[in-house]
Amino acid sequence: MDARPRAQPLNSVVRRHMVFALDTDDGGLLAFASAAEAAAHCKGVDVEDGFWLFFARDGSPLEARFEPVNQPANPNAVAGTYTLQRAMSGRWLQERLAQVTTVEGCGLTTVAELVDALKSNRGKRAARGTMRG
Repeated sequence: MDARPRAQPLNSVVRRHMVFALDTDDGGLLAFASAAEAAAHCKGVDVEDGFWLFFARDGSPLEARFEPVNQPANPNAVAGTYTLQRAMSGRWLQERLAQVTTVEGCGLTTVAELVDALKSNRGKRAARGTMRG
């Protein structure tokens, strides 16, 4: 009897609000079920310092928007609370795959599974765009 956990089918992995976070230090890619989960895991100070890059489920870049810090005594204070929004520009996750060393979260365990999920998610985004026509 095989005791290894079974990989989840791709359909259960592909979620509507999935967010990817790439650790620029070690190339680890984490998949989160929501932007809130990603923000809870990735500390604001590390995001501000560029240690994390974020991507939507289709691989498009996201940027962190920090809430203003109301500390007149310390103009260099770094906000810790942020939200993720679509970036106006930037490299997609598909363009950064060479940087990815490990993948984990939302049932993904390999770069090949990540590529499949990105293709599926990108196709869904394109299909929605043509339906709006």
